[in-house]
Amino acid sequence: MKQALTALAISLALIVPATAGARTVQPNFVGSGCSISTCRYFTSSYSTARYYYDRRTCSQWKSLSTTYLRGFSTVTALHNKYPKRVLHAPC
Repeated sequence: MKQALTALAISLALIVPATAGARTVQPNFVGSGCSISTCRYFTSSYSTARYYYDRRTCSQWKSLSTTYLRGFSTVTALHNKYPKRVLHAPC
């Protein structure tokens, strides 16, 4: 019995870090019909956020927290959800 528990503990220790390290999904990112790699426009859902970013003209969206990161395929979709956001100047 003791050997079985030891073997189980070792197995779990080997499995858990591998599973956690293999995670490729960005936690809390929400894309409206797109993924982090396919969305064109990004904003933060944080209450004080003011700007949205076009991935083609500014890479500052990459510094936004994934907890609040929201992605959109079109400006219209972004403005439907966040009507007061303004486009950040090209970087």
